[in-house]
Amino acid sequence: MRPPASFPALLSAALVALAGCAPEPPPRAPSPAAAAQPATAAQPTAAAPAEKPEPSAARPPLEFISDDLPRAREKARAEGKALFVDAWAPWCHTCLSMKHYVLTDPSLRPFADRIVFADIDTDRPENAPFLERHEVTVWPTFFVLEPANGEVVGLWRGAASVQELRDLFRESLQALDAQAAAALPAGDPNRLLVEAKRAQSAGDYAAAVPAYQRALAQGGKAWPRRSDALLGLLSTLYRKKDAAACVDLGKAHVGEVKGAALPADFSSLLLSCAAALPDVGAQRAAREAAVARLRQIVERPPADASADDRADAWGLLAEGLAALGDAAGARAANEAKLAVLERAASEAKTPEAAAAYDYGRATAYQALSRGDEAVAMLKQREVQMPASYEPPARLAQVLHVMGREEEALAAVDRAIARAYGPRRLRYLKLRAEIQAKLGRSAEQIATLREEVAGYEALPKGHASQAALDDARRRLAAAEKGRGGGKRPGTR
Repeated sequence: MRPPASFPALLSAALVALAGCAPEPPPRAPSPAAAAQPATAAQPTAAAPAEKPEPSAARPPLEFISDDLPRAREKARAEGKALFVDAWAPWCHTCLSMKHYVLTDPSLRPFADRIVFADIDTDRPENAPFLERHEVTVWPTFFVLEPANGEVVGLWRGAASVQELRDLFRESLQALDAQAAAALPAGDPNRLLVEAKRAQSAGDYAAAVPAYQRALAQGGKAWPRRSDALLGLLSTLYRKKDAAACVDLGKAHVGEVKGAALPADFSSLLLSCAAALPDVGAQRAAREAAVARLRQIVERPPADASADDRADAWGLLAEGLAALGDAAGARAANEAKLAVLERAASEAKTPEAAAAYDYGRATAYQALSRGDEAVAMLKQREVQMPASYEPPARLAQVLHVMGREEEALAAVDRAIARAYGPRRLRYLKLRAEIQAKLGRSAEQIATLREEVAGYEALPKGHASQAALDDARRRLAAAEKGRGGGKRPGTR
């Protein structure tokens, strides 16, 4: 995802704020957070595509309509197809892994007979209207929408295996074939799951929690969608900031969640909720439960888990062990994480594919006090991908953590010149932090004013009152510290 998983404690706040695939207390980015999966009905449908793969030459990769949702919606309506939307961002390592290693799988191609595929860069202004209706707090988030009015029939947050995507597509189509689940009995768990995911997608957590609970009660232990619903409920409790309920649910079910990435995502959420508990003993018990499950995952990873998934599990284990005071265990876990990522990067066919592992490699290098290797890797990646804002932004973060502020400032300036939308504003925040370290208060204040103005100008789907308030607070503190006056136009 990633779902809420905190990042390594050795990294500075600047690196944490920009890392991973979740802007919130990192659902392993969220992942960044917990993955919510498909919302679906139960009946099989003869119209679902066959799953037997054909030679890749006969079945080209899925064709996506990029950053043009009006055209994608019109195509879906005209052809009577469902609409799949990949809400992603170039800075998200899980998004890159999904694009290069999962969504290219030939076995997904037959679903194009019934689904129009679209992807949206969530930082682009033209995609803000979609974000007004559908909440994205974990990158990537995958939506399956019915064509007439855009209602959610499938939802998955974070990493997925090829098989899990096939399940998402197939079950979403079944929900459509059941007239968006309305034909199912009111107490059918699959109908309740559709309702829960719609509420979660809209950010209506008060409605999502009881819907998930009813779906789980009706579905029982043997319900095929049980892991999906458990993770959806846990992520909703996390978003509600109900740490006690989140931990209770997480401890009770952490051992039963199945899937390629779901078990680690569930453990990640449990770690994040544990950190919010006021009682130290309760924190430790929850962390121990998550760590025990993560040990099982890394010792016997799911067969269809990607390199990114396996590395994330090691990283989460390192985080949990560090929180429990086991520094040696955390270091060993970070070394194992780095080994997985180094091998995957060496096998990547293009720099863009290898870049999917840059974030994880950089954080592992930092945790292992090997920052110079992270710097060398990211400098090389910037040469290979000169139009991308991601390599210089990551480089700036690493250099800032290492105290190499002049180099960090030059790198973040390059990232800002290439970035756009909310992501550019996050890089302005980093630049202001670097300028403060360098003692350049006038430049820092100018950057903070630019950041505040940027948040004030964002369209509704991108706007964040919390981020704006934080930027204003930092600006006021900087102006006060310098003895300067108020920003022009403020009261």
